[in-house]
Amino acid sequence: MKTSKLTLFFALTLLPLAAGAAEAATPAKLDLVKVFSAAPIIYTVLSMMSIFSFAVWLYSLMTLRLKDMLPGPFVNNIRELISQRQFEAALSSCERDPNFSSSIIACGIASRKHGPQVMMDAMQAEGRRSGSTLWQRISFLSDVAVIAPMLGLLGTVIGLFFAFYDTNRSMESITAIFDGLGVAIGTTVAGLIVAILSMMFYTSLKFRLVNTLNAIETEVLSLVTMVEEKETATEESR
Repeated sequence: MKTSKLTLFFALTLLPLAAGAAEAATPAKLDLVKVFSAAPIIYTVLSMMSIFSFAVWLYSLMTLRLKDMLPGPFVNNIRELISQRQFEAALSSCERDPNFSSSIIACGIASRKHGPQVMMDAMQAEGRRSGSTLWQRISFLSDVAVIAPMLGLLGTVIGLFFAFYDTNRSMESITAIFDGLGVAIGTTVAGLIVAILSMMFYTSLKFRLVNTLNAIETEVLSLVTMVEEKETATEESR
């Protein structure tokens, strides 16, 4: 008799708890429309920033290529003209075939009569000028990575401010507040996602740009050496 009473007691006590636990374990569905409607302006701006970051990354990935910035046929032609001491023809070739490296090489050839140090300074100045445009382009991704989480946090703070602004609330409204906190935090989550993606894009482009510029610098220095040798040989022959 005592055993049956204990069994009945545990059944009446534990079954509701188990049912509540099973109900709590049911995963809640994420309503994206509700999340977006909580802060439409913030989410729209973050979406535009993510699209902009992807567009800059894709465009830069397609344009930051060594074969485009330093074409092989162009370099071979310049080498051949320099080896034949046809410096004016080399300058004309740089003007006819505009690319990232042609202006740098043209500055070096044009200043060849002032010595190797002047040539190096002129080419470095032109390289910094030409490279600044590329660095500014990919720096937009770094700016997005900084602004996106701040914008997401702003949306969350504004949502919390309006949620707790009115202190005269009933228990039902307080429960609704806590239900809406997850929606308000969504802007911070979205901002962090945009920032992480932008930083990944920036890192990959920075790695490619540094490697490309190093390869161009090595090739340009070899051309400067050729110009110096041919110019010295010309002066000695005179």
